[in-house]
Amino acid sequence: MAVVSLGYLLVRKFPGHLARESTTAPMSHQPLALKYRPTTFADVISQEHVTRTLRNALDGQRIAQAYLFAGPRGSGKTSTARILARALNCDRGISGEPCGECDNCIAIATGRSLDVMEIDAASNRGIDDIKELRETVKYAPAQGRFKVYIVDEVHQLSKDAFNAFLKTLEEPPPGVVFVLATTEPHRILATILSRCQRFDFRPIPLAEIRDRLVWIAEREKIGLEAEAAFAIAKKADGSLRDALSLLDQVVAFGGDDVSLDAIHRLIGMPDEERYLELTTLLAAGDSGQTLSFVRQLRGEGYDLEEFYVGLLEHLRNCLLFAIGDGSSLAEVPERLYARYQETADELGAEDLLRMLTLATEEEQPFRRSSRQSLVLEVLLVRLALLDRSVDLEVVLRSLGKGGHQPLPRATKKRSTKQRKRADDAQPVSDGASLTLDHLLAAWDEVLEAVHARRPTVAALLQGVAPSRCTADEIVLAAPADAEFRLEQLSRGDMLEPLVEILGQRWSFGGRVSVTETADAKPDAKSAEKNPRPSGHELTARDIESRVKGDPKLQQAVDLFDANVVRVHRSSPAQS
Repeated sequence: MAVVSLGYLLVRKFPGHLARESTTAPMSHQPLALKYRPTTFADVISQEHVTRTLRNALDGQRIAQAYLFAGPRGSGKTSTARILARALNCDRGISGEPCGECDNCIAIATGRSLDVMEIDAASNRGIDDIKELRETVKYAPAQGRFKVYIVDEVHQLSKDAFNAFLKTLEEPPPGVVFVLATTEPHRILATILSRCQRFDFRPIPLAEIRDRLVWIAEREKIGLEAEAAFAIAKKADGSLRDALSLLDQVVAFGGDDVSLDAIHRLIGMPDEERYLELTTLLAAGDSGQTLSFVRQLRGEGYDLEEFYVGLLEHLRNCLLFAIGDGSSLAEVPERLYARYQETADELGAEDLLRMLTLATEEEQPFRRSSRQSLVLEVLLVRLALLDRSVDLEVVLRSLGKGGHQPLPRATKKRSTKQRKRADDAQPVSDGASLTLDHLLAAWDEVLEAVHARRPTVAALLQGVAPSRCTADEIVLAAPADAEFRLEQLSRGDMLEPLVEILGQRWSFGGRVSVTETADAKPDAKSAEKNPRPSGHELTARDIESRVKGDPKLQQAVDLFDANVVRVHRSSPAQS
């Protein structure tokens, strides 16, 4: 208390001395966001639908008693409200543009006008504040034609305050105009919205923010690289005020020569090439290098929250390239279009959509976590190990045509050890001529190799054995009770994987056929009968037999690593 009292006494005793000290060091720098604030409707960028309507209304003397300006931050709502106030009170008469030179225009621009009052609804949100406002609007304008009340963040008013404001807003005294500005119009009462002319401000496009930054940099003698201007505009997210504030900050950080590296170090977000590097690791399923990537990010001092925001944006851009609209919608430098298209083609729209969905779902847990690096590592490992997706219709169509069309790649990423085992299963040519004895001795190895290429064919070949072998033909014998498998193996190029493996080992170039014989000895599982229950739903044992006997269903199960829970047989009417 003693210190506070002493400070108070000093201020009271030496007011003149303190005033002189405060004027000896005036601020010489004016923030760019204030210096280049729009002063006419023509200066407001990317809001032509608003400024044109207001200019026409002013020219036609069609002035409303209340306006509502709604839109995101930094889109020009308050600036447009001030321009409207100047146009209404300009000494040269009401017109589409204020002159900017008369006393009223200058007074409003410098904040000295008694007829233009800006109210912050966040700190004046109660019913008592609205009652005071209702009393002040009764007085006539002091200098101009209109008293203009600009209520910023009007959605912050309480419900009682809104209700007290209704009558004044609908029928204000002559010469009073209200301009309400908000970023959340959905929080405003419908009774307020119905009493205003509403104008929705749009986020400023990235290209227009970039061009504005380049124009201002030229006037301020700032060396701004093209990619640096793009990065600032992208970070601003549709807000010109944010872009100019960030440009001010970057100039203070690195001087008048603004580089892309300085921006990334300042905002703590990697550039697009680092995200492309990460996407390559995810596409390869390399979870180990993915963890190293996160450790490297932390070591370089990047902000993980900013990185996460950039990751979502990067996956979105990749998805846009995958669906064909990347060059027109994605916010990436033109020099990286080709690399983004390559990444999109490698992953595909389905996988990118799944990645983006998963990353979006984990955003809030990531932000709330006290171990953000751990949450990020887990997410990236999940993305790296994510199964690849295929179009089921393409799979079934390919199987329905007997395998003439190449099937999509397997959806499940295999580890290095799994790939090694599959490679080891491929039979190696031993240079010997193919005989029935050789084929019977190596039949298990051949089936294992077929399984590595196409599990469905290997499942159909269980219980099938070679019965005759010549230089031109190999005949396989199937059990007499395996009519369905015999039918499927005889269709199209279903046995093509077997033919290829035989050709690799013994240079066999003939044909392979399957016949029915009672002498063949299928394994126990293949020999099981497939009873037909009277109902339409099959039992668990029937499901297992049906899956192994239906190549389409087996292929779908293998591709999607699925479990068949229930199979319904079609009724005669349906078939």
